[in-house]
Amino acid sequence: MIGIVVYDRDSRPDVMLADTVRRLQGRGLTVGGLLQEAKGDDASCCETLTLQDIGTGRRVDIFQNRGPGARGCRLDPAGLAHAASFLRAAIEARPDVLFVNRFGRQEAEGRGLADEIAAAVLAEIPIVVAVGEALLPAWQAYAGGEGTRLDGPAALEAWCLARSEAGAQAA
Repeated sequence: MIGIVVYDRDSRPDVMLADTVRRLQGRGLTVGGLLQEAKGDDASCCETLTLQDIGTGRRVDIFQNRGPGARGCRLDPAGLAHAASFLRAAIEARPDVLFVNRFGRQEAEGRGLADEIAAAVLAEIPIVVAVGEALLPAWQAYAGGEGTRLDGPAALEAWCLARSEAGAQAA
């Protein structure tokens, strides 16, 4: 019940995930979870990172802007905790499929959205998680080897449709 979209630094999955969500919704599926959007500022400042709740459209920034003199951006724990509340609400609503923007370093260390990912699995909701190639070993340790790798938009959409149909037939 877990689909993983593996990406590297040069091929972020955000547009593909958002397009797939729109297509699934167009087919009548209820889709919940979080989509990520990154925007660059100028060369002296880090990019902004926003998570959008698929069900409500609410957004939350999850990067702290440390100013033009800082050497890098930092994840904002308060923003990520706020986004986790969006994800918990989506799980409670029991969508046909749930999207999680990332399994990142925070999740690899047992923080971030790790508890919400586990809750979705326990609730038997089909879940799509984006996992960076560098974090695949951490994902395997976290998920115990679970997860179907979904390469490309056609595979992602087909997997979601198959899981939602299986869930509807089991109900």
